[in-house]
Amino acid sequence: MNVQSALNAYKETNLSEIDGASPHRLIELTFQDLKRNLLVMRKQMSEGSRVGGLEASKSIAALEILRSSLNFENGGEIASNLDQIYVYSLDQLAKIIKDDKQHEIDSVIAIISSLVDAWTSISSNKI
Repeated sequence: MNVQSALNAYKETNLSEIDGASPHRLIELTFQDLKRNLLVMRKQMSEGSRVGGLEASKSIAALEILRSSLNFENGGEIASNLDQIYVYSLDQLAKIIKDDKQHEIDSVIAIISSLVDAWTSISSNKI
């Protein structure tokens, strides 16, 4: 999947946000959507509900979009490190969905929150 695929995915959910958005903004929206869905999953777990369904599917899709947007040729070590983070997060999501382990979702949320903040600060510094 590439940036165009991410664009298509977001057309289904929020047209006003993605129309004319830059590739950087599309990644930012993907991060934000991922974090939002992870928080919903954590809330479901804390309420005793089984996780899965739409939020889990969207979280997995967002991580796959983020992985596919990596440019290993130009991104070098940073791209490789991000890929490892995304793979780890996908593995943790599989465990969360299978076993409802809240401590694992908290670690994924912490990692993704850091990435969201970092990505947003890049955007802020460009202005």
